[in-house]
Amino acid sequence: MRQLSAVAAVGLVLSCPVWVWWAVGQQDADFDDLDYAVRPPELPSGLEPVLGIGGLITTVVCAAVLLVATSLEWFDWRWWQVIGPLVLAGIGAAVGWRILTAGCVGANIGAGFVVVVGSPALIAVLAWAAVRSLQLTRDPRRRRG
Repeated sequence: MRQLSAVAAVGLVLSCPVWVWWAVGQQDADFDDLDYAVRPPELPSGLEPVLGIGGLITTVVCAAVLLVATSLEWFDWRWWQVIGPLVLAGIGAAVGWRILTAGCVGANIGAGFVVVVGSPALIAVLAWAAVRSLQLTRDPRRRRG
């Protein structure tokens, strides 16, 4: 069950930003000649909804597996202190990416905000998750099995 929990945790962290990115959608302005801070990638037609719906289903399944494993004490609840911030960082990165790739007329003030405020916040959350995971990994009281 430990391996399944680890796979579910990784799946949750990786799939949540995908469906959020899809749900937010491209944020282009309603004009013909748009400027981009970063051009969005050109995806094949129909791939975006497949990624989004697949990400949503994966997120729900992985979260359910982790919640059941936590309630049955097969998964150490303290690891949620790592998973939660990583999921939030992924959501922030997904929304930030949509802002960075938004087409607009003139300056994209949101892109500047994402770079100036979002980047340090993302680094801080990732640092927290790294430090906390090291603490949990080195904890002698760590559950085995």
